[in-house]
Amino acid sequence: MSLTTPFELVPRLLTALRERRPTRVLGVDGGFRGLVLARAMADPRAEGPLVYVAQDAAAAQAVAADAAFFAGIDATDFGPERGRAILVVPAPDVSPYADASPDPRNVAARLGCLEHIRCGQARLVVLSVRTLMSLVIPLASFETHRRIWSKGESIERSEAVAALDRAGYRRVDVVEDPGTFAVRGAVLDVFTAIDRFPTRIEFFGDEIERLRRFDAETQRSLREVDDVVLVHARETIGATAAHLRPRILALGDEVEAPSSRTRQVVENVTNGVDFFGIEALTPLYHDALVPLWTFFPTQTRWYVDDAHALPELAQRLALDYAAAYDRRRHERDLVCPPQRFFCEVSTLQAKLEQAAVLGDRIDVYEPDGDDGRARVRCRVERNLALKRAVEAARGQRGGELLRPLVDRIRQLDRDGGWEVVLVAPNTAHADRLSGMLRGYGLSIKSRDGEGDEPILDAEREVPNHAARANVRLLAGTLSDGFCAPDDRVLVVSESEIFGRVTRTKQRRRKRAGLASLSQLHVGDYVVHSMHGVGRYHGLVRLPGKAMDFVHLEYASQQKLYLPVYRVNEVERYLSAEAKEPKLDKMGGQTFAAKTGKVKAEVRQMAEELLVLYAEREAMGGHAYPEPDDMYAQFEATFPFEETPDQLDAIEAVQRDLTREQPMDRIVCGDVGFGKTEVALRAAFRAASSGKQVAVLAPTTVLVQQHFLTFTDRMSVFPLKVGVLNRFQSGADRRRVVEGVRSGQIDIVVGTHRLLSKDVRFRDLGLVIIDEEQRFGVAQKERFKKLKAKVDVLTLTATPIPRTLHMGLLGLREVSLILTAPANRLAVKTYLTRSSDAVLEEGIRREIARGGQVFYVVPRVLGIEEHAVRIRELVPDARVVVAHGQMPPDLLERTMFDFIEHRADVLISTTIIESGLDIPRANTMFIARADNFGLSQLYQLRGRIGRSRLRAHCYLMVNSLEKLNPEAKRRLEAIQRHTDLGSGFNVASEDLEIRGAGDILGKRQAGSIAAVGFEAYARLLEEAVAELRGDPITRDQDPELSFSAPAFLPDTYVEDTGQRLEFYRRLSAADDVDDVHDTLAELHDRFGELPDEVRNLGLVMACKAHGRRLRATALELVGHRFSVRLGSDTPLTGGVAARLEATTGGRFRLDSGTRIVVRIAAELADEREQLEACERALAELGRLSVAGA
Repeated sequence: MSLTTPFELVPRLLTALRERRPTRVLGVDGGFRGLVLARAMADPRAEGPLVYVAQDAAAAQAVAADAAFFAGIDATDFGPERGRAILVVPAPDVSPYADASPDPRNVAARLGCLEHIRCGQARLVVLSVRTLMSLVIPLASFETHRRIWSKGESIERSEAVAALDRAGYRRVDVVEDPGTFAVRGAVLDVFTAIDRFPTRIEFFGDEIERLRRFDAETQRSLREVDDVVLVHARETIGATAAHLRPRILALGDEVEAPSSRTRQVVENVTNGVDFFGIEALTPLYHDALVPLWTFFPTQTRWYVDDAHALPELAQRLALDYAAAYDRRRHERDLVCPPQRFFCEVSTLQAKLEQAAVLGDRIDVYEPDGDDGRARVRCRVERNLALKRAVEAARGQRGGELLRPLVDRIRQLDRDGGWEVVLVAPNTAHADRLSGMLRGYGLSIKSRDGEGDEPILDAEREVPNHAARANVRLLAGTLSDGFCAPDDRVLVVSESEIFGRVTRTKQRRRKRAGLASLSQLHVGDYVVHSMHGVGRYHGLVRLPGKAMDFVHLEYASQQKLYLPVYRVNEVERYLSAEAKEPKLDKMGGQTFAAKTGKVKAEVRQMAEELLVLYAEREAMGGHAYPEPDDMYAQFEATFPFEETPDQLDAIEAVQRDLTREQPMDRIVCGDVGFGKTEVALRAAFRAASSGKQVAVLAPTTVLVQQHFLTFTDRMSVFPLKVGVLNRFQSGADRRRVVEGVRSGQIDIVVGTHRLLSKDVRFRDLGLVIIDEEQRFGVAQKERFKKLKAKVDVLTLTATPIPRTLHMGLLGLREVSLILTAPANRLAVKTYLTRSSDAVLEEGIRREIARGGQVFYVVPRVLGIEEHAVRIRELVPDARVVVAHGQMPPDLLERTMFDFIEHRADVLISTTIIESGLDIPRANTMFIARADNFGLSQLYQLRGRIGRSRLRAHCYLMVNSLEKLNPEAKRRLEAIQRHTDLGSGFNVASEDLEIRGAGDILGKRQAGSIAAVGFEAYARLLEEAVAELRGDPITRDQDPELSFSAPAFLPDTYVEDTGQRLEFYRRLSAADDVDDVHDTLAELHDRFGELPDEVRNLGLVMACKAHGRRLRATALELVGHRFSVRLGSDTPLTGGVAARLEATTGGRFRLDSGTRIVVRIAAELADEREQLEACERALAELGRLSVAGA
């Protein structure tokens, strides 16, 4: 059996794999496995798709990414989108015995994969053992509800809605998630499981007139399509109540479930109620669930990565399922046995024995005899020696991480004829790596890795061994490199040098902003620009008026009916204070008094900040040299892909360090959003330039977090990190103080102890302050003095709104990080009953993978009872308790122990809401989750999911059936939105307003509470402009008087919140283009514009023109249209005086401030008259520009 090179082997290997006899390929693992699979999936002479079975979900994703790289496919997502060549089939995200509801998106993804497989679109399907073990709905059931709706097809809208309902789709107001649909008149939106974007179906009568894909974030159309394929949205459909009733009763008898529970389930099924725990009854909805492979054609080629490990893993899973079932049966729960959910291990093993093996590195001796597989051996080496050399360099102070790679390339260069391929995760990393290697004198060829050209083609020419090494640099995702000595090819992934960079698809998120009125509810407080704080009572239509009005209530039950064309004068009242505001009196006197007081305070604060800013600009500071190669290597050790906001903040800080003036910058962003990396790069640049860095945090817990992070990242480089905390011995503290004085310690982390007189720095250059607002007054005064001498970077975990950011520009340098990290895996969120089985399983699973658990309770009372319960369930778990009523020293020590992993489970109140960043803690239980607000749940869940491991959050309630509607909506919202998105606008706003108070101080927080946030931000912006001498322009809205009906009918836009938000956008339009854009969106989302909406668009266009002309009133009476001008109109007196002559008598100046326009008598239609008014205003606008 001769050893062959991999590229000579590939054609022969493909020939062997085409045969029906299973093959064992030895020496295929790591990134080389992806190359083999890429060639196999592209083999034109092979029939059927290729299926690869990996050990777990992470391995499946890595194999798919490697194959995509070598196939020239630029992809990081392998979900069931139509047209994908590579598909990864996920396993169910929860066990049927977990007593937790599965993520609807996971269900939709698996059902979408079934459609993908059924149609044979994917050339390579990758799945885990867990996925293959899980039985699926039978093909016949799947096809029952499969539909294709095409352009031009006739179908009644009511029948289309009924078909979606039968297929398990959930009706919503706005489509954002797979498995949902929305109906708006002649428009039907649906998000199927097999499309990346939802589809908008527009009917004309009972005919499908248009189909368009649209963005779920913006709700705007993207492109037209010819059809949409509908598949199941759930697995618990397809059986009638008559079929289900006897099956449920039989199961109840089998597990001896209480008759009351069985009757309740039967009643729910009969009434069509979608109840919690219905997924545990999935097998009852079908005659029998079937193996996944029944969906594949007979000519499918099956590969596995380890013929021995996969059956053993399947056996362990089967034992886990059996034990979980026994626990639930012991509790007499209504659940089906494992054999109805999962394949028998023997059946699975028989299937795997027919598969080719790609991955075994050695030929394992099998005492039971030969397994019948043909052996093919190839000589491929992993880059183990290179990795060991890198690790050795990593462990040396001052070690160069790139030196082992450079030495290896130079060695190959001397040998001659080698091809070296370096793979970086993206073009930014590729450019950085290229620059660093050129610093070593290496010549690099680069290619972006995109397009359909395969990498390392099997048919390439035999290398010329006399030639020098050819080094290429590509951008793409590759798990591991390899070396093929006979073929003289070395492939190195950047992750083998600097550590793995997690790369996931980033989607642009559209925030509705604080000004959005879409979430406004009756009873909420609002602020009118003149009248002040009032209470919103909804949209109303007054008798004899063909338009909508906003009903507002003021003090003494005064009522204001505001025309919708003035909705832009209303803002939601936002304040960090929990108490309700006092209603102002209508007329604006009380509000004007409050505004005047706030304006004076804002101006005083702005003056103080401007003085500090000017003083700092006048000072001389230390300008750091430009970043060098060592800084580039430090950047490369960051294990994640930077977000756009993070890059902006890093660049801003680096610019500040290059200037001679001292830096004073705030970086705002939630915990885990990447602020620390901004600080790390600033600290590295300062310390590597010979300056010392002090990192201050308000608590010992945060100090220890930062010390561990800084130590880990700086360990490769010639920089020493020290820490000062009160848990150290006196001798250790003295050594650190001496190291700081002598300059042996480059970076020191501590509390305000670093500000003590005995701590003297040899050459302090940069101070990093974390959570400055949590320090005391005395410490803050020390910070002010520091800012006059050294560069200061302040970090705060509470975000602030962008509107405040704009107001602060020029007063303080502020960087916002509002985008979630690309690396962060979405937290799996489960809604579950508070059961011992869920608790024990979740805690044991987390501890088994070396992690830690948060257990959050709503109140201190009874917290010890929770601790007793967990200690009894998991006796080997180390459990600690923390809450705000403990002595501060004990609380701090407890939290410190948890961070140091001297405890496994932390039972606490909401004191963990902010500040904590413990990557090892990746499971959270929230007891009585229905007692928490949406914002609290969002913040609490944000404490986990900070590592590469999948995090799990369990929302536990006593009874799912007895939840009140509001609590149920909150819990469903937090479960649906597993990442930052539009669903959390309201939840995050109170955090941002709180952040504004933190940044500005308590006095300014009181001002925000007095007038509301938006008014405060506007006053701040005006104060800054006034102090700088910039002109202040306030928009003046004209009064409108048109008799034509102009409104959004509730039959057209049903949701009041959406209607109000569209009114706001139209009334706030700066120009006619904004009006037209909003009308286009209305047409796109809701269908053909009714006459009233077209009229509304024309009225709002007239208003936009009138604002430009600084008009005070626009009025149409009969065929006479009058425009009353303000004193600051851009229409000059000379132009106005000549209007009659220049327009042939159509325009006439009347009384010096009013222009009268004659509308043609033949225009009897109201819309035609409005169009004429709009044209007249546009003409006046052009005349004002021409006469300027």
